[in-house]
Amino acid sequence: MSDHRTGLNLPLRIERLEESVKVMDPSDRVAAYIYVAGEREQRVQTNRLSPAEGVEVAKVIARALTDAIAGSGRS
Repeated sequence: MSDHRTGLNLPLRIERLEESVKVMDPSDRVAAYIYVAGEREQRVQTNRLSPAEGVEVAKVIARALTDAIAGSGRS
């Protein structure tokens, strides 16, 4: 399923990188980056989330986008 507004296709997936978490579609189109930091001191200095928090935010984003895209196909 594809959304004409965003150009994203379902299903969305989450990929964890060293300093970010990204939400992507099957065509590797990135819907969102969430920047994270592993070390507590670095998180405080940069105001970033922990990697686990970043994954949770990515899940919320992916769920919301999936609901919006799936809903856009309904008449």
